[in-house]
Amino acid sequence: MIRALALLLLLPVLAQSSPAPQPGEVSESSYLEGRIEALAGGKAVVRLRDGSVVSADLPVEEIGPGASAPRLPNWVRVGTQVVLYRTTVTNSQGQQQTFITVTEPLRIPYLLILLGIFCVSALAFGRGRGLRGLLGTAISLLALVFYVVPQINAGANPLLVTFVGAFGILVFSIYLVHGVNRKTTAALLGTSLATLLALALAGVFTRLLGFTGLVSEEAFYAYRSIQGLDLVSLYLASVVIGALGAMNDVTVTQAAVVQALLQANPRYGVKELYRRAMSVGFDHIGSLVNTLVLAYSAGLLPAMLLIQQSATPVRYLLNLEVFAAEIVSMLVGSSGLILAVPLTTLIAAYLLRGLGAYAHVERRWPGPVERRLGRRDTSWVLPKEDREDR
Repeated sequence: MIRALALLLLLPVLAQSSPAPQPGEVSESSYLEGRIEALAGGKAVVRLRDGSVVSADLPVEEIGPGASAPRLPNWVRVGTQVVLYRTTVTNSQGQQQTFITVTEPLRIPYLLILLGIFCVSALAFGRGRGLRGLLGTAISLLALVFYVVPQINAGANPLLVTFVGAFGILVFSIYLVHGVNRKTTAALLGTSLATLLALALAGVFTRLLGFTGLVSEEAFYAYRSIQGLDLVSLYLASVVIGALGAMNDVTVTQAAVVQALLQANPRYGVKELYRRAMSVGFDHIGSLVNTLVLAYSAGLLPAMLLIQQSATPVRYLLNLEVFAAEIVSMLVGSSGLILAVPLTTLIAAYLLRGLGAYAHVERRWPGPVERRLGRRDTSWVLPKEDREDR
């Protein structure tokens, strides 16, 4: 998502046929949408939404290994819905010149279709909880777009703003999706503590490794566009957001394991609950750490290809900040995930057992049949409010 926003901001720069305004000139730009009607001589005839027809320059892919000449992207064909970038330059004599360039295919309709499939799947298989999950996701995105990003743009510390925003998102999403109870409170506390520890770890190694925060092209352009932006804090904020999602998943699940164990046997103490729940937690750690490493590695796949082709020793390539920063993000996120499991398990055991949620249970007295047979029913009946996850 960050890359997409950066590219959107850079589209005016990347428009190949739009020359930079000269001194004394005024440039105005806008976006248009249309459909390619015909192709000829490196230009496209495009019918706009209002019915008018314009001629636009086509984008050309760079020459790569094995290519004899620049070529058009594979999506350039008649019938494709496209986005146009129009620049109107007015010189000092009042004369105007307009440049129109095809920038990208219009992807929004297909993204909406995919979003619809996702929402229908969540509602069909998740039902009420799926609906609450969708609402939580929407609120999380709104908080990022309308709180975190504007605050950073206004000059606030990226790390502080992101942590406050992420904590608010976490509270709302966990309680909205899973309800307000001791299980979810344990998950929230475990996630928060693990995030703080991961953040401290990232801060220490960011300083030891001498990071400047210029870890990507997006960071470079953001630094140039936003005056006084603290790139190191921005990098640490991205590490926090990247680790929160996986932590949230494992902490809620781990707290639910503790609750299920206590429901199965209310006699378990804190120590026994922790021991039994961690037998499941070890599996969570193994699978989710692997998932997190693969997720980070997927983003580095093009870089891995370049590393293999480069004559520079791998030791010095990995020493570059752009690679070292990704490694730190991966290791810190994985470390936070590992810490979240025992922390949440311990907190859940104390909240559910130690604070009395299951410290006493109701013994069902013998009914008529049991009294007639001279037996007592020794089954344990949990308090009604704790028999199911509301």
